[in-house]
Amino acid sequence: MLNLKKDVLEYSLHIKECLSLPLINLIDRVLYTDRSTWNDGKIATGVDVSVRSVETFGFDEEKIGNSVSKRIIYNDLMKFTSYIENIYREKVSEFYFSTTSNFEFLFYEKNKGGHYNYHTDYYNEAPRNLTILCGLNSKKEYEGGELLVQNQEEGIRLDKGDVICFPSNFMFPHKVSKVTSGQRKVLVIWTQ
Repeated sequence: MLNLKKDVLEYSLHIKECLSLPLINLIDRVLYTDRSTWNDGKIATGVDVSVRSVETFGFDEEKIGNSVSKRIIYNDLMKFTSYIENIYREKVSEFYFSTTSNFEFLFYEKNKGGHYNYHTDYYNEAPRNLTILCGLNSKKEYEGGELLVQNQEEGIRLDKGDVICFPSNFMFPHKVSKVTSGQRKVLVIWTQ
């Protein structure tokens, strides 16, 4: 008997301890220390906080400025994205390709009811191919905040350096359950 959910989830990839600790530490020191320029998710997307409660920071060439640290982060993330894409092609789908990458840092916290209801990452203005999620802090630092893909019954709590990737299309609705304790830091990379 066909198990569509299982077959679809075979297009997901979970790699433990993949993103380097020196890069994670640099990201934390340079981008997470002062979140005064971050968006609250609602302002950036027009989404109601009952749907999404998360602080966001889109990271692109314009945000680098004269900062050597931000340039290092950006360059390393570009190399890392290429590395993950190659693994994805090798282990999951040789037909996958991309030409651009977008980076967004996320900060979920208990005090603000951090969560994100089911959604997909592909839409007309952003025809994304692959969603890559990278854990930036230890899962010992937060409770809740599980990633559920395709209505999974058991969620995944990202640990520091863990990576999960899956297609961004309508077949992969996903959500982040409410953070019930602490803070959850994640980098999301979209390729198109």
